[in-house]
Amino acid sequence: MAFPNDGPTVQHGDPTIQLIDWLVSRLEECLGEVLPLETDDLLKDHAKDAHSSMASAIQQLSLARAKREQQLGRTS
Repeated sequence: MAFPNDGPTVQHGDPTIQLIDWLVSRLEECLGEVLPLETDDLLKDHAKDAHSSMASAIQQLSLARAKREQQLGRTS
């Protein structure tokens, strides 16, 4: 998948921060899509694992974003 330079969630500035923002946005969208699967008995366990993994990825990307901002001398 190509990185969309003109996407509505992309901010101007550091490309790493842009990518992190885009990834977090997509993960948050997917997180909402997984919720209905958690009521399906056959998929419940897999959906819960996916939900936890995406939530963890969002958290880790947020930490990476803060670290990148620190490297660039910015504050959040």
